[in-house]
Amino acid sequence: MSYVYGKSRVGTGTFVGDHVVIGHPSPKELEIFQKNPDVLPGAVIGKNCVLRAHGTIYSKAVLGDGVKTGHYYIVREGTAVGENTLIGSRVVIENNCKIGKNVSIQTGAYIPTNTVIEDDVFIAPNVCLTNDKNPAFIKDWKCDAVHVRECATIAANATILPGLTIGRGAFVGAGSVVTKDVPDFKIVYGVPARITGDLREKLKDLVSGGTALSDRAKRLL
Repeated sequence: MSYVYGKSRVGTGTFVGDHVVIGHPSPKELEIFQKNPDVLPGAVIGKNCVLRAHGTIYSKAVLGDGVKTGHYYIVREGTAVGENTLIGSRVVIENNCKIGKNVSIQTGAYIPTNTVIEDDVFIAPNVCLTNDKNPAFIKDWKCDAVHVRECATIAANATILPGLTIGRGAFVGAGSVVTKDVPDFKIVYGVPARITGDLREKLKDLVSGGTALSDRAKRLL
């Protein structure tokens, strides 16, 4: 059984799996929910989406047409997800994030509050974005979110520290810890991550060697 709360809207052609919650109340809406759940704003789900089992989409979240999910995912309140984006299994997207079109967020990735991810970005499994520079024992919490620009790639198990920008077409290697902004098209790798190359040059080498590129890769040349 799935649950649709408040004034949530689900577009035509959308598949909703078992144990999916659409329009879950945010912390600020819990009192309203307990008194009259029908007045909650709810979530908006576009057309032809696939919401697989055991997911929770909070009130005031918006998913565009063609969004697909894995299992056991969370999309928090105020977050907008663009068309044809993939949200993998066990992905957590916190509140007030902006996710573009054709983004792939793979299994186990963590996307914290206020993160901005532009179109055509690839987030590999277990990537961790962060948004707080202070340790937990300091009371003054400040959200300092990450911005990932279009066509960037962040490989598996990479960690991006708060407030950084990953440039257009940049490539972050697996297991890296990124402590500085990554310029457009640069390849970075290591702990801490350092620039090791330029993605455009690598793509040109592949083309000259006869390798066929995807449409996404061609846009970067």
